[in-house]
Amino acid sequence: MRTCLLAVVGSLLGASIASAQSPTFYKDVLPILQANCQSCHRPGEVAPMSLLTYEQARPWARAIKAAVTSRQMPPWFADPGVGHFANERRLVDREIATLNAWADAGAPAGNEADAPAPITFPSGWNIKPDVIVEMPKAFELPARGTINYKYILVKTNFPEDMWITAAEMPPGDPAVLHHGKVWVRPPGSKWMENAVPGEAYETESHRHVLGRNAIEEGNDI
Repeated sequence: MRTCLLAVVGSLLGASIASAQSPTFYKDVLPILQANCQSCHRPGEVAPMSLLTYEQARPWARAIKAAVTSRQMPPWFADPGVGHFANERRLVDREIATLNAWADAGAPAGNEADAPAPITFPSGWNIKPDVIVEMPKAFELPARGTINYKYILVKTNFPEDMWITAAEMPPGDPAVLHHGKVWVRPPGSKWMENAVPGEAYETESHRHVLGRNAIEEGNDI
C-alpha cells in the first residue's frame, strides 16, 4: 500500500513540474501575438478574430498552432532569398515551438502579472500617417447583389515628388470591402485620363463579376 501511495505522489509531482514548464499565455504567448499578430487580429481590422486577450485567444489555440506550423500565419510573401526586410513578420522556430507547446498543454493562462503592457494602436491605422489622402466622396454599395471592379481616381495634389516608406489603405467599412488596390500613375500616363475624380467607373478589360464587393483606386501623382 505504501508503494502505491508513493507512486501516486510521484506522478502528481511529475505533472506539476510539467505544467510549470509549459508556456503560458501571459508570459510567453502574448508577447508573440503583440509583435506579430495583433496589428490585424483586433477589432475593426481585416482578421476574422481578435487576439488581444486570453479569453479571445484561448478558443483558437489549436488553430494558431496549425497556422504557424504551416507558416500560413503571419502572412508574409516576400522571398527570403532576395534579402532581409526591416518589417519582416516571419516567426522564428523558437516562437513557433512556444505556440505549439502552449496549445498542446491546453492553452494555460498563467499569471496575469507576467503580461506585457497592452499595445496602443493608432486609432484606425496600423501606421502613423504623415499624409492622409481620402476619396472625394463615399462609394455607396447596394444592399444586395454583386458589383464589378470599380476604378476611382483620387487626386493627391503633391506639389513635388515624394518618397514613401509605408502606405496603408483602411476601408471606410471593412465589412463590405473584399479587397482594394492602389495604383500610382507615372507622369504622362493616359490611363484614367478622362476619369472624374471621385466618380467610380469600369473598364472594358476588367468587367469581372465578383462574389463580393471590390473597389480599386487610382492615385494621381
